[in-house]
Amino acid sequence: MSIQIEKYRQKRAHKDTIVGLRYSPTGRFLVSADRSGEIIVWPQGDPRGAQLVCSPYAPLTGVWFSEDEKWLLAGYQGGHLLVYGFPKIKLEAEVRLKPDRPEGYILSGTSRPVLNWVVLAVCPSNDSNIYAVLEFRDFFTIQRETLQVTNYVHRPGPLLECTAAPLNGRFVFFGDDLGYIYRLQLPGMKLEPYAEHHEQVPAFDLAMRPTTKDAPTGIAGLAISCDGKLLASTSRTGGVQIWQTEVSCSTFQLQPFAAREPVRTDWLRGVCFLPNSTTLALGADEGTVEVWDYQSKQGTYVAKCPAGVRSLDTSPDDSQLAIGCEDGSVFLVPGQVLSPKSIGGH
Repeated sequence: MSIQIEKYRQKRAHKDTIVGLRYSPTGRFLVSADRSGEIIVWPQGDPRGAQLVCSPYAPLTGVWFSEDEKWLLAGYQGGHLLVYGFPKIKLEAEVRLKPDRPEGYILSGTSRPVLNWVVLAVCPSNDSNIYAVLEFRDFFTIQRETLQVTNYVHRPGPLLECTAAPLNGRFVFFGDDLGYIYRLQLPGMKLEPYAEHHEQVPAFDLAMRPTTKDAPTGIAGLAISCDGKLLASTSRTGGVQIWQTEVSCSTFQLQPFAAREPVRTDWLRGVCFLPNSTTLALGADEGTVEVWDYQSKQGTYVAKCPAGVRSLDTSPDDSQLAIGCEDGSVFLVPGQVLSPKSIGGH
């Protein structure tokens, strides 16, 4: 049984694919952002007070709140980082993240230029710095008071494409297209191996008969639980794994706390922990949204969106689940609708 998702579609929609969707730390604001650079601020997740902000740059690559909720940080493909003041949504400053390499640098082994995508910006409340990261493993420290870059370092390796950061400002997680997960310690900016997402994927044996094999799969999404103790990784083949954040292994041999093998072949780009529960909300490229309990290993079908799900987030008080899609649509689903009783149980 599923919920009728269309009744929760918001009339104010984006023109392009949703690339960022997140609630502020207190839940006072929900922000959605699309690739074209449009940002919509929804006070209390209420569509009646929505404010539109048009960025001076595109493509936009992500949005992040400072932990004290005074700033909204918006990142772009060209290494631009804009700082908006809250709650008036006023542009306070622009920081240009310039890596130490020539313009038009070509990614090794491909014909693709390095585009300097901003994949993360975090501003811990107990820290005097902002920390920003570009996709090509460029790490910047920005002095919070002056908004000047005070430190820069590049660390070779695969592109960093997925990110997750808890509210305590102690560490950040990254995932890449090879299935590796890294942990970045703050404030020292030490990047260390954490885990590798392995799954049973389709293969052929020596006689070319269909079989399966254990293999790493690219990371499609990352999320951290409300208490910061668990990390969820989702894959490009539809699998889910749960990790304990306080444990690490220098050789990527850490074993997941819980796991689910792929039930479909779509990317699971949307993932978030539902507060005060042992469940995850999962969104797939083909539009399916479901709830999975990682303790009971039970899954519940929730909805089928008209376009691929690109981002999910839940309000801190569990009163609302926000869904952002490939076609720019946003759905705001009341938390009580996601209860097993409301959607027909497991």
